[in-house]
Amino acid sequence: MEERCRLLEEKNELLTAQKEEAAQELLDVKKTAAAQKAVLEAGGRNAKAVLALMELDEMEFDEKTGLAGIDKALAQVKAEAPYLFVERKEKTVGTGFAASQQKKKESEIARQFKSGLRR
Repeated sequence: MEERCRLLEEKNELLTAQKEEAAQELLDVKKTAAAQKAVLEAGGRNAKAVLALMELDEMEFDEKTGLAGIDKALAQVKAEAPYLFVERKEKTVGTGFAASQQKKKESEIARQFKSGLRR
């Protein structure tokens, strides 16, 4: 009986250690995924290259707030290696080209409809 109790305790310790290791691996995966998402949202060309220049081990990850300090680290990497990021250019909205094509299509459809009604 004593032997069986000792074996169960050893097994329990082993499972507890495996559980803690799995939880740490999951946290690392979540941290990396959050960092990659932040890099891509910031316009990073290559997330792996940008992450290689950042110290992810020093950043704290929280389920609700995300990765603490990622904005500061991204700003620092952008200053050091701007070639790793895409410059975002906003398109001018309302140039009129597509609208003029749309009006022609609408008027052509209206013309065909009217000719179908013979008016």
